[in-house]
Amino acid sequence: MRSLYQYFSAFFSFVGALCALLACNDAFARTALLQSPVRDADELPVNVRAVEMQYDKTGENLIAKGSVEITQGERVLRADYVAINLLTKDAQARGNVELLERGDILRCDAFDVNLETQVGRVKSATIFLKQDNLHITGTDIKKLGPATYEIQKGTVTTCDGTSPPWRIDAGKINVTIEGYAWVQNGTFRIKKIPVVYLPVALFPVKTERQTGFLFPEIGHSTSRGLEFNNSFFWAISENTDATVWLDTATKKGLGSGLEYRFRLAEESWGKLYGYTATEKDSYFDDEYRDRRDRQKQRQYLSAEGEHYFRHDLYIKGQGAYVSDRELYGDYRDEVNRSKTETRKSHLRSLEKDESLIFLNKNWETANFVVNVDTYKNLTRSDHEVLQRLPQMVFSTMQQPFFNSPFFYQFDATYDYFWRDEGQKAHRLSAYPKLSLPVNYGGWLKFNPEISLNALSYVALEEKDRYDHSGLFPGARAELSAEFLRVFSLKNKTVQKLRHIVEPGIVYEYIAANGQDDLPDFDIPGGLYSRHSVRLFLKNRLAALIADPSGEVTEHEIGYFLIGQAYNLRHPDGGLYLDGDPEKDYSDVYSELRFGVWPQLYFVGKASYDTYDSRLRYYKMLFNIAARSEDYAQFGYMYERDRFEGFNLRGRVHLTSFLAAFFDTRYNDNRRDKLDTEIGLDYSAQCWGSKVYIETKGASAGRRSETSFNYRFYLKGLGNKML
Repeated sequence: MRSLYQYFSAFFSFVGALCALLACNDAFARTALLQSPVRDADELPVNVRAVEMQYDKTGENLIAKGSVEITQGERVLRADYVAINLLTKDAQARGNVELLERGDILRCDAFDVNLETQVGRVKSATIFLKQDNLHITGTDIKKLGPATYEIQKGTVTTCDGTSPPWRIDAGKINVTIEGYAWVQNGTFRIKKIPVVYLPVALFPVKTERQTGFLFPEIGHSTSRGLEFNNSFFWAISENTDATVWLDTATKKGLGSGLEYRFRLAEESWGKLYGYTATEKDSYFDDEYRDRRDRQKQRQYLSAEGEHYFRHDLYIKGQGAYVSDRELYGDYRDEVNRSKTETRKSHLRSLEKDESLIFLNKNWETANFVVNVDTYKNLTRSDHEVLQRLPQMVFSTMQQPFFNSPFFYQFDATYDYFWRDEGQKAHRLSAYPKLSLPVNYGGWLKFNPEISLNALSYVALEEKDRYDHSGLFPGARAELSAEFLRVFSLKNKTVQKLRHIVEPGIVYEYIAANGQDDLPDFDIPGGLYSRHSVRLFLKNRLAALIADPSGEVTEHEIGYFLIGQAYNLRHPDGGLYLDGDPEKDYSDVYSELRFGVWPQLYFVGKASYDTYDSRLRYYKMLFNIAARSEDYAQFGYMYERDRFEGFNLRGRVHLTSFLAAFFDTRYNDNRRDKLDTEIGLDYSAQCWGSKVYIETKGASAGRRSETSFNYRFYLKGLGNKML
């Protein structure tokens, strides 16, 4: 005879299976109601309490009466009456039936199930799923087979209350686990008002991702007209899925896209994305004042991924194809679908498009990288843009030179430079360094270093009469002192402050050795000819901060650097631009970082020309954020005679459920200098919507454009369209 434990454990298992079956659509998929019992939970002891518990006269029925409460781990079943037939395996629960597990709740008037076949029914059920705040009701829920269920007169919503803001009513729902739910005679309601009638509708019923339509995006643009963008998600298998887009615009035309994603292992994945658009003749003729290399057919393709052979050997890559140089500006929203972390303003200001594949091998003290790096100039037609096909780099960390006090570091590089038109060549380079770092008493540091950069070019065209090789010795020495003081504070949050002042002097020398005779590819970072002495002063301020739990961490709250160099020979690179007169003193350069706490910080860099008494460049970023996800960010960038622009963006809650967001971008290099995006995001308990207006300034030969956009979503159901 089976034990009491076995019968009630089986009873719990059935209820868990029933709850799992109700996982229709996105919320159900992510959280099976009350969770299917895991093996560990089933092995926990079952405790039964009741006013009366007995076998009937035949000995076939085990009966519990009066305030019955059965617990197993986090599961609790309450009812007025529970009976189990030991022969037929039929089980019943009657009167105020309630099942709870981890915040999920099933309530019903009556429960009948066969513990062996797991066929049964639930009468007048209400189900609450905590994770997604999902409410389900059904007058009669039947289990018809191993994975098939039928719900009569059911409702679904993620809203609380007797009159929820939205719900789905259905005359009957037939559900097959890991299959689909067929809804008959369904209605989507806002409050009690029917909005969409669904005579027959199909929903995915998956335990994870589901195939289904996403909610459409609706908008209106002065140039594109009325827009309606549809998308469909396809869960192909456990490790592959895809999203398909179909975009329509009354003035612009049609666009379609496809993104395919796969994952072979935890750290091996890939993503392919393509988008194509066909622009109407009228739109194409009216929109572009300067067509440049645009065509009516526009295409974008991208691929990215990575694969780890071992933890120290992996390959990564990303690349894109654009049909024309203006595509990122014209179709930045569509491109952003595959670039979740790329800002729109960043895409529009790209000057080049890079495709890169690299293989990386790490050792304890060395690293080897193989790059294949290609570029497309997005500002003009350029057949001389340089490609590396490939580049191989071997680098070592700084490490002791045998048993001596010296340290060495070695870099070696092979490049093959290729382009459509112009000089091509192979280049080999070696860059050894030898240093002797000395530390006096922990406060005075001296680090002299000598280096040699050796270059050799192969397969140069002889008619150009370039030098095929060069040796460029270098020397560097840095002397710095560190003065430190710690301040103890009588504060529970900020316990100590540490202030470090570090003055220093740096000597640098890189031989010129006729660099003008080398081919015009690039200049390695350590090859700029220079001969200078540089003074600098650093200030660092750090604090020991205790969080509410009492854990103490160190946080930098301030950093300031200022310096200037005296040029014994005018440098070829660095801060200087072509055409600058020779100057003995460099610009005064500075950097400032300030952050009282992580949500409030300021970063700035500047260079001041002491000869002309004006700034050469200035960059800054100020950010303030709140725990409620409100933030404001202001960035500004200035380069003399070249560029000036700023960006102001943020999000502010006006009420607990209504937030305003904004993004303003200014660029003085464009005719129409301002881009703006401003809108409202309404986020109720169980639904939300976004309304925003976007203005794109004229650029790249196209007119300015203003668009109105609207998005609607139901919480708990993801973005799946009903």
